[in-house]
Formats: sequence, structure tokens, C-alpha cells
Amino acid sequence: MVHAFARQKVEIEKFSNRNGEFRDLEFRLFMALGNYWTLSDLLAMSQIGLALIGGGYFVMQGTISLGTWVLFFWLLRTIIWPIRHFGRVLADSGKAAVAIGRIQEVLNVHPESEEPATETPMRGDIDVRNLTFSYGDGRPALDNLSLSIREGETVAMLGPPGAGKSTLVNLLVRLYDYENGSITIGRRELKTLNRAAVREAFGMVLQDPFLYSKTVRENVVLGRNSAADHEVEETAKAADIHENIVEFEHGYETKVGERGVTLSGGQRQRLATARALLKSPEILVLDDSLSAVDTRTEAHILQDLASRHGKKTTILIAHRLSSTRLADRIFVLDHGRLLQQGTHEELLNRDGPYASLWKIQGMLEEEIEHDLSESPQR
Repeated sequence: MVHAFARQKVEIEKFSNRNGEFRDLEFRLFMALGNYWTLSDLLAMSQIGLALIGGGYFVMQGTISLGTWVLFFWLLRTIIWPIRHFGRVLADSGKAAVAIGRIQEVLNVHPESEEPATETPMRGDIDVRNLTFSYGDGRPALDNLSLSIREGETVAMLGPPGAGKSTLVNLLVRLYDYENGSITIGRRELKTLNRAAVREAFGMVLQDPFLYSKTVRENVVLGRNSAADHEVEETAKAADIHENIVEFEHGYETKVGERGVTLSGGQRQRLATARALLKSPEILVLDDSLSAVDTRTEAHILQDLASRHGKKTTILIAHRLSSTRLADRIFVLDHGRLLQQGTHEELLNRDGPYASLWKIQGMLEEEIEHDLSESPQR
């Protein structure tokens, strides 16, 4: 990003300014500590020297006994050194107070609710009934939402940003708990099920997936650590990323960098898709996870996903309507409410947002194709 926008000088200047401020503060700190320790050592040694010389003089004069002088000298040394270190204690106390505050932020995080002891397999229909949920700002992200997803069905969810699509997914994997309404999986209330068992049943692919600074293989097998090499390659082929991987310098042993910085956006999404497919979850959620791939790659991935049809449940969240054609049913959401549901053909034959969006995207694609076909002739 810095190179792309030619901001090297700006970023270097920002770093130099911050680094200069830090350097000046460190210099002031060390100067203050140097002055303090110099002065404290001078005072401490002066007191000890004065006690040594003065006490010796009084012993020679017979004013005090040798034992009294030794006791006084011992008490003086016992008291002076703790007082000398009092400044270090104050400095360390300030650092400790800051560290304790940071630790307390972690300790004050509310733990998730207690879980039932048994872990039951997550299979069956997903039923959402009269579900209302908000993140605490008073504005409902989901407003009396009701829908059903049958086991083994492939469904697509459409809607503008803020329609509630990702919120519903977050509730399904119990990242948040709902208060009003009901969600059941296999006729069992979601809130009563074990969180670990629920999340084990889901495979998530997000629009901006997270990749660790590890090898390609290590990132893929996060879905299932016991996977064999041929299984990793098969899922990579299904996600249309295998050919890219074998072109890397070290193939599947190539380091991808922090958050997959060495990969393109489409490669990161496809690698995350391979990771989810390797897990072979009961419920696969693709949250706009094909937005950075071209239409050919998208068609290839969707074709491989079609093999899950009837066996595993798949939820597609997309803005590109071409992703919805293979869905058994399509849900159109807006402001947390369900506006339309039905098959692709059914929704096209109805007046509503889906048919309008399909016409708009179709017209745009035709215009682009027309412009591309005429461009070589100009």
C-alpha cells in the first residue's frame, strides 16, 4: 500500500517523528535516573563516611563505647540502603500499575455462559422463529426474522450491507446469544447446545479470511490436523487453488506471511475455502467468500460445492447473483427482515428486489461484454 501510493517519504517522516519523541523521552528518563542515583549514592556514602569518621572520633574521646558505635553504624547501613532504593520502587510501581491495568482488562472480560456437559452431534433442519437481536445500540440487527433451512439444502442469502446476513451466521455459531426468538438445529434449541459442538459442526469462510504466518499446508490442515497429503491436495483442487500452490517456489511448504500477505485476495479466499472443505463440516457457510475471484473460478468452486448437495447444508452469503443460481432456495433480507424467499426461477417471476437486482446486473454484464467486443475495432 505504501509503495502503491508512493508514501515512502510520508511514512518515513511519521516514523522519524515518533521515533524522535520516543528517543527524547528515553533520554530524559535516563538523565533523571542518572542524576537520582548519583545524588543518592553521594548522600548515602557521605552519611556512612560521616558516621565512620565521627563515630571513631567519639570512641577515641570516650564519649561513646565501641559497641555503641558499631551498633549505630550497623543500624545506619540497614536503614540507608532501603531508602536509597525507594526511588526504584516508585518507578517500578508506575510500570506495574500500567501492566496490572492491561491484565485487568482481560480478566474483566465476561466469560461465555456455562456449557452442558454432553456434546451432541449437530445435524438436522435449522429453524429460525421470530428472532430479534441487537448489538446493544438499540437498533435491531434482526427484526422478528423467521426462516427454515432443511438438512442438506443449499441456500443463498442476499441483501445490502447491514441487512443482518452476517449477524444471523454469528448467532448460528454462538458468537453471540440471542434473547428474543428461537433458533433450533434438529429441533434442539441452539442456546442449550454445547458451544464447542456447535462450532465443530460449522465451517466458516469469510470475505477477509485470516491466515497464519505458516506454510500453505499448515494453514489448510487447520481444518483437520489428521488429514493426509492427498486429501489436502484434493480440497485445494476443489477450491481451485492447487495449480497456484504448485507454482510457488516451495509448493505446499511455502510460507504465506502474516495474514497471508504474500497471497492475492482471491488466493487467500480460495485457501480458506480449501481449509473449510477439508474439515467437511455438517454446515458450510460462505460469507461473501468468492468476492475476490473471477467468474470462471467462482463457477468451478460452486460446481465442486454442488457435490455436497443433499449431504451437507451449505449457506451462501453473496452480492454477486451468479452465486445464487445453484441454491435450492434464496432468502432476500433487508434491515433484519425477510423480504423474499424462493428458488431462482420463482423470484425472477415475482416483482421484488431480487428480480430488479438480476435485471440490473444482467444489463451491466451485457454492456461490459459489448464494450469489450467493440474495443479492438476502435
